[in-house]
Parts: sequence; C-alpha cells; structure tokens
Amino acid sequence: MNLTVSDILEFLENVAPSSLAEKNDPIGLQVGSKKALVRGILLTVDPSLSACKFAIEQGLNIIVSHHPLFYNPVQSLTPDAYPGNVAYFAVKEGLNLIAWHTPLDKVSWGVSAALAERLGLSPESPILSETSLGEGYGLGVLVKFSKSVKLGELAKEVAKKVNSWVMMVGDENCEVDSLGICGGSCSFLMEHLKKLSVKTLLTSDVKYHTAKQAEEEGFNFLIVDHGVAESFVLPKLKKRLNQFLSKRGSQVPIVIFTEKSPYKTIQEVQAKNAG
Repeated sequence: MNLTVSDILEFLENVAPSSLAEKNDPIGLQVGSKKALVRGILLTVDPSLSACKFAIEQGLNIIVSHHPLFYNPVQSLTPDAYPGNVAYFAVKEGLNLIAWHTPLDKVSWGVSAALAERLGLSPESPILSETSLGEGYGLGVLVKFSKSVKLGELAKEVAKKVNSWVMMVGDENCEVDSLGICGGSCSFLMEHLKKLSVKTLLTSDVKYHTAKQAEEEGFNFLIVDHGVAESFVLPKLKKRLNQFLSKRGSQVPIVIFTEKSPYKTIQEVQAKNAG
C-alpha cells in the first residue's frame, strides 16, 4: 500500500497528539507536500544538512525530526546560512521535513522516559503533569531510589550509560534519594522540583546564573548533551512507526540517524613541576 506524508502525520497525531504541543511550538510538515509518497523515513533529533544528505544516500524521502527546522518567523531564506541551506537542499532533492517536538516530550513513553530507561531507572510520574488527555502526560519524569547514591557517583554512572560528557552542579558527596529527569532544556523545572522536595535534576543547557542560584540554594544539576539526551526516544518512535506501517501493509525502510554533537570537550591537564 502506498502511503503519503499525510499518513505519517496521522500516525504522529495518534501516538503523540498535537494538542500536547507548547504554545507557538511549530510542529508538523515544515518542508514538502502532504501528498508526497513515502519511500523511506529517517528519524533524527535535528533536521540538519548532514541528516538530509544521509537520507538521500539511503533513498529515504521523509525526515521526522524532534526539533523543528523553523522556530521563528523566517525573515530571509538563502542557501548560504542555516536553516535556509537545509530548506534549499530539501526542496531540491524532494525531501519532506516533519517536526514533532514537545508532544514527544510529554507522552508517557517520550523523551524523558526514554532517557530514564537508558539509565536503568523506572519513572514514577511526570514532573509537571498535563491532564488534558488523562494521566501520565507531562514534562519530565520523577525517579526515586531504593537506596541513596552520592551525586558524584550518579554523575559518573550517567556519563557511562549515555556515553557522553556530564557536567555537575552541587556537592559530589551529596546523597541523592530522588531525581528529576527532563531531556532538553528544562532547568526551569528547578522551582517546581523544590516544592516536591526533589533537589536534583538531570537535564541540558543550564545557564550560568541558574547554576549559581542552584549552588547557593543546595539544588543539584546533572547536565548532559542536549542532542544525546533526546536521542533515546527515537528507537521507541521507530517501534511504533513500524507497527503502524505493518498495519497499513507497508514495508518502507525506517532509519535512525545519529547526529554528531556540536560540542567538543577539552580537558587541560597541567603537568607537575619535576624539580
């Protein structure tokens, strides 16, 4: 059975309803045609030029990304700067770009739950619940430990499990018995977690002044690469998409693209004076 972009949008609406999107979150088809036939699907965190080129190499014409290509009203679109370069390439090569952002953050199996599962942890409830569609929806997840662990040891375990760098705000010897997890830029959840008597949050993109406030107030952050933190939801999305395609009698390929992080960590080690 031939499927179109409209069918993929219908699938996304069913598994992660658009009503969950944050205000002004630009989800949906951003480049392409709803009538385009589906030859293959690429799942990625970011709709980058490298992701687009990889899709073409693999013979895929649909890209479903977590992050939108266009966040704000576009004032200029040229092939010399992002995001125009991606849009130009996509149109030229017949790619269809779909973004499905905050709905994937808020479903029970979404970004934060997938990150928790990667860490071998079982989420108990959302940090910030969204009850419009029932129980289990919302931003972030809460985890409780049967036995407390030192913050420094937890940071090392997170780095090992996600295979990426981790930054820490807080006393490494602080005992942690509960943890908030929110893939993406979620430092704003700090105040809400305090009200829940949770003093540690695993997230990304924590600003300096927020980190200083946390340090002064005894709140802990474990900070991970944004793209890495959100990548673990892609296999879960692929599984559901495969089920959808199977029911429709379609066998088009689905490929997950792993984006290279823009961050490069450099650790300078000062040699001790021999004499």
